[in-house]
Amino acid sequence: MTPTDIAKSNTGLEDLATRIKTAHRAVRDAAKNIVQQAVAAGQALNDAKAKLPHGEWLPWLERHCDLSERTAHNYMLLAANRGKFAIDADLTLNQALRQIKGDGSPKDDGPASLYDKAQATLISKLSKLLPEDVEDAAKRTITELEAAVAAIKKPVGKAT
Repeated sequence: MTPTDIAKSNTGLEDLATRIKTAHRAVRDAAKNIVQQAVAAGQALNDAKAKLPHGEWLPWLERHCDLSERTAHNYMLLAANRGKFAIDADLTLNQALRQIKGDGSPKDDGPASLYDKAQATLISKLSKLLPEDVEDAAKRTITELEAAVAAIKKPVGKAT
């Protein structure tokens, strides 16, 4: 008797095999989709926070969202830093968060890494501002950055 014959002779085994394969595919698909869903939740959380008056965020979160402050923070962090990891990679939430925070990866304190950290901090701070204040803050920052670049590019020893 072949394995196929055994499977056919045992009533229901083919159905069970189909259910197992279907469930396994769903698990794989969910794993691929988990970071994408966390980013989507984080974007919505960031949008909600921006619409609420100062001091109303946490009470609103508790009343309406059925998730902890820490989970909300992690989702918002993932959304704000979605360019720092491959959103379609098979990452767990913790792996994506580690990539953002730099935990578990080789330390790189070179200029590019320091710039990335500063940029992430700036974007995070901008996301916490009121919507009507974000554009002015960004413009001020751009002006200051342009002045800093000009100062850095100025040849040493030449005064203006």
